[in-house]
Amino acid sequence: MIGDVFPVFILLLAASVCCSVMVYCTSDRDTPPTYHWLFAYLGFAVAVTWIYCLANEIVALLQVFGVIFNLSDAILGLTILAWGNSLSDFLSNIAVARKEFPRMAISACFGGPLLALLLGLGIPCIIEIIKGHAPAPFPLIFCSQFIFLFCAIMIGLLTTACLMIAWKFHTRRAYGIFLIILYVAFVTLSILAELKIIDLPV
Repeated sequence: MIGDVFPVFILLLAASVCCSVMVYCTSDRDTPPTYHWLFAYLGFAVAVTWIYCLANEIVALLQVFGVIFNLSDAILGLTILAWGNSLSDFLSNIAVARKEFPRMAISACFGGPLLALLLGLGIPCIIEIIKGHAPAPFPLIFCSQFIFLFCAIMIGLLTTACLMIAWKFHTRRAYGIFLIILYVAFVTLSILAELKIIDLPV
């Protein structure tokens, strides 16, 4: 609603009808209009808007499941949300590797999360700093999941660096099996700590 009076969908419907009529009157069946390049930018903007809306709804839905099953946001983030967010990258990297581009696939495995951190955290913080006021402090509650997360990341990074140097930057099947075991152990310990089956002094 706009001003609690005018529905937004009516405004969008009117704008869509006007744009459709304009495109219909200025287009030909054989040749595209001169402004056809604008459709690419409009399509990108619409796709980003849909992704933003769907992401908000998915996060809200996950929070509902967390309340129902008494799970914290940390557990939901490192399990369901992480799996859903990484599924597309997982499938695309496998497809690239099967097309005989293993270097591109393994580079994407490390480059994708780094780019997500850059765009998801770096750009908003830079925008707030440019505006002249620092973002509000975010309370960070230290828990046992952080210990498992820190240990898993350090073990994975240090092992990867050492093995890549020792194997002259050629990966092997044992390396992949090790990473899978490390991830399963990390998720299992985090869930057990969330369910109070194991407890660490923090």
